[in-house]
Amino acid sequence: MWQWLQDNQPAIQIIVSLTTTVVWLAYLHIFLVSFRRQTRSGLLINRAGRDGLSARCIISNLGSEPAYLTDVLAEVEIGDTTTTASVVDRLEMFEDSNQSQTAQGPMASGAYIDIGSFEDIFERVRQRHSSEDIACKADRIKLIAVAATSQARDLVAAYRSFDISGSGEHAVLRPVEVEAHQVRSWLQRRRLKRLLSTIQRGDRMEHSASSELFAPANLPASRHPAP
Repeated sequence: MWQWLQDNQPAIQIIVSLTTTVVWLAYLHIFLVSFRRQTRSGLLINRAGRDGLSARCIISNLGSEPAYLTDVLAEVEIGDTTTTASVVDRLEMFEDSNQSQTAQGPMASGAYIDIGSFEDIFERVRQRHSSEDIACKADRIKLIAVAATSQARDLVAAYRSFDISGSGEHAVLRPVEVEAHQVRSWLQRRRLKRLLSTIQRGDRMEHSASSELFAPANLPASRHPAP
């Protein structure tokens, strides 16, 4: 046996070296996956309380680092028509100086921000677009939460949709997705910055924001002129 080991020493050394390399690569992979999972940002959009328009809309930070909620976009579908507006500012409270007039703000890890009821959100869309009875006519609302974190070099976002059946006191909100889908790709975040720039300039968006965000990478995002 000893003679065989001496005769095959070069081959054995190569095998041991390759085995050691594979083990270290496996450990490195596990470490990188664990590190990425710990530092990955995450936003949750949830309905709290009742299932009607009085339900509260909660934005939670699931990342391990603090996040700053910068904007929330509401995409309201009425038949074949889609309207998008920023709803992070509490327009219904502008006359009350004792309450915060915006939902923007920092969120610690595991913390959340209550951006108001869904009824409030529809009212903000109505005020932005001078429309009437949006809540009574809406078929679906998609919320896109946008935040800035120290984990990412750019903005992060998540979206979740809610179907609406009935109207008024009998309206019922049903989430379409089980959980909020995260927006993390470089292309989507670049498109998101362009959308936010459009909204911050005060341009009206009588179209779907998500159709621009999630267009295939090999196709240009659609551009809709403001009416």
